[in-house]
Amino acid sequence: MSFTFGTFDTDALGVIAVLRELPSVDGLKIETLEAVGTDGRVLGGTTRSGSTFTFDTIVEGRTPDEAVELRDRIALALDPARGEQLLTFDAVPGWQWAAILSASIQWQRMTWQPGVGFKLRADITFDSLEAFGRPIVVEQWSYGSAGSRTVRRAKGNARSYPTVEIEGTISADQTLTVTVGDVTTTLSNMTLSPGSVLRLDYETFDFGRWQGDVKAASVVRSMSSLDRAELWPDEATRFAVSTTGTGDALTRVALIANSRRQ
Repeated sequence: MSFTFGTFDTDALGVIAVLRELPSVDGLKIETLEAVGTDGRVLGGTTRSGSTFTFDTIVEGRTPDEAVELRDRIALALDPARGEQLLTFDAVPGWQWAAILSASIQWQRMTWQPGVGFKLRADITFDSLEAFGRPIVVEQWSYGSAGSRTVRRAKGNARSYPTVEIEGTISADQTLTVTVGDVTTTLSNMTLSPGSVLRLDYETFDFGRWQGDVKAASVVRSMSSLDRAELWPDEATRFAVSTTGTGDALTRVALIANSRRQ
């Protein structure tokens, strides 16, 4: 019966917060087109507008001032002017959502007299602008050399688009081939040196060579395919990395699942 929002923790203040509903496939919308000459419609696709979480929240003080102070501390911590924060709650341990307070908090008195207590109660509602939760502990597989492996996503219940990271040395006359499931791309006319990271991010469609936190160059023009790799939970998926020539020295190949929960 609790949640955390950024650094704010209801448990730390002795605040009771009970999630009213735990949605699945929240924010789902079906896009259809009129099928001319028929009595039906054609499926155009689906979209996810986000998720909403509402908590039945109770604060209590030994005096009216204590109860009002708790109310003020909550308003300060959840102020939407702070922007999106990570929301976690006890109903789904190990997962988090980027969320923001999305409705005013209307406190009502439950009890308000000495000996009984001074209690306020309200709904606190957050919107996550992405429909999916993310694991607090990232699911990934990392190896010290090229090769072919089979991985299996264990976290979440929705399709995800992984990220591939490669470190080591590749010369311009070599090619690099990366396979994730049914998607294979070959990179040519590209170099990789120690201290840099080749990152193929299929979630954000950002493909480049990075030097620390700085993107040094795009590698889109070097890729033979921009088909989108994907991972499904509880399904075995092939992850393979190989190079031509004999001068390569890959020191790290990693697949980051970007697991999601709906």
